[in-house]
Amino acid sequence: MKRIGLLFFLLFFVTGAHAENPEKHFFTNIGLQTYHHDYEEPGVMEQDGMFLGVSYSIGYEKDWLLKLEGHFAAGEVDYSSTSTGSMNDKDNFNAEARGIVGYSIYNKGKLKIIPYTGAAFRLLQDDSQNRQTTTGHWGYDRESQYFYSPIGIAATYRLKNGWRLKPELEYDLFWFGEQKSDLGYLAGYEDIENDQDSGYGVRLSLAIEKEFRKFSIMVKPFYRYWDIDESDKTTDSNGRTFVEPANETVEYGVDISFFFF
Repeated sequence: MKRIGLLFFLLFFVTGAHAENPEKHFFTNIGLQTYHHDYEEPGVMEQDGMFLGVSYSIGYEKDWLLKLEGHFAAGEVDYSSTSTGSMNDKDNFNAEARGIVGYSIYNKGKLKIIPYTGAAFRLLQDDSQNRQTTTGHWGYDRESQYFYSPIGIAATYRLKNGWRLKPELEYDLFWFGEQKSDLGYLAGYEDIENDQDSGYGVRLSLAIEKEFRKFSIMVKPFYRYWDIDESDKTTDSNGRTFVEPANETVEYGVDISFFFF
């Protein structure tokens, strides 16, 4: 939670330092989001729980869209497995950083359409070291890293009195990932790293925004999905083979953001 507090401070500092821009091409955003997280390795295990965190963005939009955005969130998940029992209230931490570039292909009347792409990084930490499941199996800390490119299309439909509808659809091109399992604290084991090189993600959202003179408020329900294939195999010094099973992640929730121009 100390990390969450520090990032809150940094984001408020950036927001407060942003200069006023009457033409409203430059923007800074900070928001709160909550979402349900479900991670499943089919036939092996599943864990789910609620996350609470902060979203942010800073950028420029006219014909071109240039944006740095992301989020960080923390939550507790409940774990269950067909072979190793269950464990409740495992601490999890999730963060993303994304660089986005796009260009308006249509901007007439009430409608604006911007295709975009970019580069992104996703981090998920799952902590259960020194805890045991209901069947006596020891937990361990895990770290998941994804590197990917978002490829999407965003639209803005302008309504009356400063209201806007903003649908967005995105495909996430997965480049590679790495799973780190901190097993080394257990006698006879060592830390393991498994490389992942196949998978994809999908995102969609439908936001409603109300603009005022110097800021706007946006409420955005969203859905995020990952489908990652089985990892490469890793063999430790004792000849044991480890593999990260194929897995799926589903996240859905809502983000409430303030944009400052």
